[in-house]
Amino acid sequence: MADNLTTTTQVDPGTATFYDKVLLEAAKPELVHELFALKRPLAQKSGNTIKFRRYSNLSVAKTPLTEGVTPPGQLLSKTDITATISWYGDYVHITDVVDQTVEDDEWVVAGEKLGFQSGETRDELVRDIIAACASSTNASAGSNGGTPTELTKSDIDGIVVTLLGYNAKMIAPKITAGTGVATRGVRPAFWGILNTALIDDLQEVDGYTNPVEYARQDGIMDQEWGATGNVRWLQSSKGYLSGSTYSLPIMGKDAMGVTDLEGSMKNIRKGYGSGGTEDPIDQRATSGWKMAFVARILNDEFMHILKVTHS
Repeated sequence: MADNLTTTTQVDPGTATFYDKVLLEAAKPELVHELFALKRPLAQKSGNTIKFRRYSNLSVAKTPLTEGVTPPGQLLSKTDITATISWYGDYVHITDVVDQTVEDDEWVVAGEKLGFQSGETRDELVRDIIAACASSTNASAGSNGGTPTELTKSDIDGIVVTLLGYNAKMIAPKITAGTGVATRGVRPAFWGILNTALIDDLQEVDGYTNPVEYARQDGIMDQEWGATGNVRWLQSSKGYLSGSTYSLPIMGKDAMGVTDLEGSMKNIRKGYGSGGTEDPIDQRATSGWKMAFVARILNDEFMHILKVTHS
């Protein structure tokens, strides 16, 4: 009579799922630059290219209609933007000596560190694409004598006017003034990203509002550092810097897009001895990550880079 055995077929191990979760949770805080990107996942077995499509607005119809005469109408005009995903990844070696002598759970530590690495990698890749936006302006209203100058409200407002002129849509809704002491309302806003080195300059901008002064605290982003007029600002230690010039993207809705190959972001563990004859006495194991993604600017008119120096 055959025994009824409960095996991993009936109860599959949760190890892989656990370490995937550690990796993904550690990566999330680093993804500042793509927070407001249009997300378009690419299904597996669907190739490696994604197509984003946008349609131009129709021109206004100011010619009066003639009785009984059908107007000619207009054609829709589209622009297709294709992007091909690329693969990224890295790993760490863990020896059997570490596994047997170190008191920490090195697999959890590795998962966390690899998660931060994957998040920072992805964030910097997106940041560099944003920094190449075709629309940019050097700050000129400051007083530090640089080219460009430091951050000022005049320069920020100028970018807002430019974006509105291209019909870019704001992302953050307004926060209506309430009855709280020392609080104030916040205008509907575009989102801006600045390097943490510029926090002191941001706080000196005329009309700067600290998030603690917002009339409501719901909807405040973890990385948010305040508002100036119609721009709400996120801070990042990875904000783009070239020489002494910082690039501060100010973004409207649907300015850029990000595509992931579904299921590609995961933790990959190879156990001791998995290398066969390359690891004949089970001395080495690895933990790593791999992902496939691509980011693209979809409309340079819905994003503008303000270039500044520090005061």
